Amino acid sequence: MIERVLEIKKARGCAVLQLESGVLRVPLSLLRERPVRAGEVLDTQAYRLFIAQRGYTHALDHAVRLLSLCDRSENEVRRRLLDSGYPAACVDRVIEKLYEAELLDDEAYAQRWAQSRAHKHGRARIERELTRRGVSREVAQSAVSELSDEEQLADAVRLTGKFLARTQGDFNRSLYNRTLAMLARHGYDADIARRALQIIAEGKDETLDDGDDADQE
Repeated sequence: MIERVLEIKKARGCAVLQLESGVLRVPLSLLRERPVRAGEVLDTQAYRLFIAQRGYTHALDHAVRLLSLCDRSENEVRRRLLDSGYPAACVDRVIEKLYEAELLDDEAYAQRWAQSRAHKHGRARIERELTRRGVSREVAQSAVSELSDEEQLADAVRLTGKFLARTQGDFNRSLYNRTLAMLARHGYDADIARRALQIIAEGKDETLDDGDDADQE
């Protein structure tokens, strides 16, 4: 199909070509290899074929760069590649290659994420974070199930102590409920939240420090 390129805009990782029939997202590295300019008449079918033929190598390089910057789930890598204009079939090949090279592993990713977040959040919030990042619910639940009740309770006590240290007045029912709500926002279940409050109330906590993780209210 022959049509004119009306406009070219830069987006993250790609150029968006505004055509007479719609838009075409082109990875920046491929645009540099075969430049297109606004106002140019383009054979879009041939250009899409060029992207499909050359895309795999470029997409693989792009994915490896993404993973070198930070830990990512399969879904995060897939979405970034698709958003950059690589065809779905090309992205599927890249994902398969990354698994073969052991550069992607959602189970290991979920375990690392859970451990890194466990010092200030409960299981429920960590599970939500993982599912938002495209990790399956089953894998997310498995990762958070490895967090021990003892560590979750100790962290909940620490957050509770910090939260209460910033409040004024008597420890009444209203403050009790506000503290439970704070712990719920951090993802701690009701049982751990109540136990944390009981430990603080009985003066048994020895974990307080000067950090600032609890919600400001």
